[in-house]
Amino acid sequence: MLQPETFNIYILLCVIAPIIGAFLLTFIFIFEKQIDSLEEEKRNLELEQDLQRANILQLNQQIQPHFFFNALNSLLSLARINRKEDLVAGIEALATFFKFKYNNHEVLIALKNEVQFVDSYLNIQQLRFGHRLTVNKYIDDEALSVQIPPFILQTIIENAYKHSFEKHIGPAELSIIIKKMETSLLIEIKNTQPLEKIEQVVDELQQGYGLENIRKRLELIYGLENILFSIQNNEQHYTVTIHVPA
Repeated sequence: MLQPETFNIYILLCVIAPIIGAFLLTFIFIFEKQIDSLEEEKRNLELEQDLQRANILQLNQQIQPHFFFNALNSLLSLARINRKEDLVAGIEALATFFKFKYNNHEVLIALKNEVQFVDSYLNIQQLRFGHRLTVNKYIDDEALSVQIPPFILQTIIENAYKHSFEKHIGPAELSIIIKKMETSLLIEIKNTQPLEKIEQVVDELQQGYGLENIRKRLELIYGLENILFSIQNNEQHYTVTIHVPA
């Protein structure tokens, strides 16, 4: 026969057990809801990231037909005057350019790779402009390993050719400066421009497709608050300056 104390404990357990069970079931239900919510957030985040990546890659793969047709015309001119060595070098540079352009599917690449891509672009343009265009480059060795969005440099440089060098038959200069700062990467690209066409060139560049493309990509990747993108001009120079996290 149960003792009164034992019986009381038994009754207490019988009363408490369902309450504890209810609390446990409620806790499990809430916990499962939290897990479902986190998984849903994760899926939404992944979808958003996939969409952003698709947008970035789409922007990356767009190309100015203006450059393509000019490059072909330059190669055609070399073929007509039988400059075989320059023609072969031009075709190789163009092949390298397009191989990088359409085989690259990364959101970020090492600056070193971007510089190699730009060099192939400059080699193609050198066929057209010859010695009248001087290109000065200063690239900090520490900056070469920094990750940046592809085609940033080439797009800005292409604008300089399209809006300045092609419209001015005299000597011209292009300056490319890239430095690794403490927490950021500084990119500065400066080009000369005809004095009488400054306002026209500035309007074209500010409204141009190329720089808007760069703005969109930088904002998608780093966030608007983490980048600096400025355009400045003085009497004979047009300068694009970019700061992005390093």
